Amino acid sequence: MAKTIRARYSHGVIEPLEKVEFKEGEELFITITEMFTKEFIREEEQRDKHWGSLAISGFAEDWENQKDAIYDNWEKYYHVQKG
Repeated sequence: MAKTIRARYSHGVIEPLEKVEFKEGEELFITITEMFTKEFIREEEQRDKHWGSLAISGFAEDWENQKDAIYDNWEKYYHVQKG
């Protein structure tokens, strides 16, 4: 079972902020990610100002290809009239 919950780190201990139902002493795998606060996002943007443009250029390379070009005119194939 995988579940995402909010937690707080304080004095070296991770404390769940929501009720969790596990057996006492049960071992778990925990994945930790920081909250995406405005401050966190601003710091990430300052750290790498080119990240957005890299993501967009990578997406464009995947998007523009002959195999998927048939979807460029999907309205025609599905007889959708622009209105």
